[in-house]
Amino acid sequence: MNQLPNKTAIKNPNPLETTPKKWWNLPVWGKGSILEYLFAGGKASVSETAIMLHNREMMDALFFAKTAESIDSEKFNSKEFILFLKIKYCLARGIEEYEGLADSVKLLQAAIEAKNSYITLDQTELRFRSSKQQEFYQFVEKLLDNYEDQDLFRTQIQEKLNEVLPSIKTEEGKIALQAYVKELNKLSEYELGLKLLALFKSYQLADYSILKTISDMVSTLREKDTIDFKGLIALVMSKYEVFQKLKKIIGVSDKQNNPDTYARMVQYIALSYRHKLSYAKFAELLQVIRQWIKPYFAIIAIRQDNPPEQYIQPKSFKQEIPGEKTYEKYKISLTDQKTGRIYIDLGEENN
Repeated sequence: MNQLPNKTAIKNPNPLETTPKKWWNLPVWGKGSILEYLFAGGKASVSETAIMLHNREMMDALFFAKTAESIDSEKFNSKEFILFLKIKYCLARGIEEYEGLADSVKLLQAAIEAKNSYITLDQTELRFRSSKQQEFYQFVEKLLDNYEDQDLFRTQIQEKLNEVLPSIKTEEGKIALQAYVKELNKLSEYELGLKLLALFKSYQLADYSILKTISDMVSTLREKDTIDFKGLIALVMSKYEVFQKLKKIIGVSDKQNNPDTYARMVQYIALSYRHKLSYAKFAELLQVIRQWIKPYFAIIAIRQDNPPEQYIQPKSFKQEIPGEKTYEKYKISLTDQKTGRIYIDLGEENN
């Protein structure tokens, strides 16, 4: 397949002149002569410059094609993985049913990943309640409202711990407070860990067990479950009160506050966990394809500038372009046949 969709007028990317000589300027004998021109039905030979450029670009395309083939995997063509790629594309661009959902998904996913820390903090606050310990908890809550950065937050927390710790009477209480600070430090390593803790406290939602409920829901989904969207909606409906409690914390608007929205969020998070390693490899493949695109377009441009109707093309002009099958495979599988929307950035617009 040498014709590019939506690329009907590709300019020759090389500044060197590739236009052949006029027939009256051709030699009488030999390659590219007037006799050859006449026997070829008036067709001119492709210029040596064009052939040289074409061969060079074919070599570049071959290099990237072989690299792509070494990374490519059957996993990338599974129905579930293709669905994940489409959802990821829509979320990143805020389009279709995923408009305005990206931040909420990030917050929900971060909350699920940090759930154990939140539960530990909550249990510590409930169990160890001396005046000095409560003073420490209040200091943390106040600091969460206006801390400048994670490093400063950790420093201020440690300073306060050093101040309070000598006043704690029991060894158990001291160990508990040190463990409390350890969990805070762990949360500060998450991009949204401390922000979520501040939101939980701001909305006075201390029932962190709801995060475990959602986490269990996500982790038990099988492949057929993630593809069955109606089934996902039914699953969300069975625990709908849990999602309603999280609505404000993860920033779901009134317009988006419905089972469909939460089902899409659960679906994406489940897919992102299951395909974490596969997507990392696919991202490598995508990077190679984007490098391959440049010589590919250059080859197409040279061939279009020297069509077989007007020129005697060398055999190399009729060869399949290395890597084209891989490119077409993903372009087809990630294109909506009804709308024509392509759910992947192959780097075509930059070439």
